[in-house]
This record gives sequence, C-alpha cells and structure tokens, in this order.
Amino acid sequence: MLAPSQKRLFQLSSLVAMGGWAVLILLPGWALGPRVVLAVAIVLLCVLYGVSLVQALTSRGDRSLGKPGFFSLRGVLALFSNPKAVLAAWVHILAFDLLAGLYIQQQAALQGIGHLWLVPCYLLTLMFGPLGLLLFLGVGLLHGAA
Repeated sequence: MLAPSQKRLFQLSSLVAMGGWAVLILLPGWALGPRVVLAVAIVLLCVLYGVSLVQALTSRGDRSLGKPGFFSLRGVLALFSNPKAVLAAWVHILAFDLLAGLYIQQQAALQGIGHLWLVPCYLLTLMFGPLGLLLFLGVGLLHGAA
C-alpha cells in the first residue's frame, strides 16, 4: 500500500509531466517552451525520481517472488513487487518520455517538420513512449523524401 507521500509524489509527477506535454503540444511557437520543458519539467521529474528511488531502495517488497534484480525477468518481477519501486519506475518513464518529446520537437525544428505532423507523435510518445518516437522517425524519413 502506498503512503500519502507516495500518492502525492505520483500526483505531482503526473502534473509536472502533463505541464511539459502541454507546452510542447499547445504552445509550439513559444520561444522559451523547450527551455521550460527541460529546465522545469524534466529537471523536476528527475528530482522527483531521485526521491521516489530513495524511498524504493529503503523499503522492502514482497520477497516471495525471489531476489529483486535487473538481469532476469524473475528479478525484475520481484523488484516490481514493491509498490514504491513501481512508482519510481513510473516517474522514470514520465521523465524519459517527456525527454523524447523534447527531442522530437528539437529534431522537427531542425528538419522543418510542421507542428501538425508532431501532434500524433507527441500523443503516442505520451502514452506509449518508444512507439511515438518510432512514428516521428518515420515522419522524418517521409519528410526528408519529399
């Protein structure tokens, strides 16, 4: 069971991530947008990840699944038997997906890809991370071929 502090951390992380995505999607022409996304949203998510990671590392999950670890599926399942570790992983995902969104924005600007092409990429990245990035790479290839 998550303590109230973990629930607040989840809510704050989600709010920060959505703020960053809102800047990318709704304010494409704002000159300070990329800096705000990086310097505020992504940095804050990194700090919140650090907090959640410390909480996860100082608590114990369900040991019935075996020894937690990163080098086997069984170890990862045991690691994620700890709700605090799941929260840390979620904040990690939020930070890296938003970083991928910022990468998409930066690369699109360099390649001259219009914002309307990016919106589906952003939404897919927000929901399914690597698939949104993959879509953007495809858009970039199509744009380069045109």
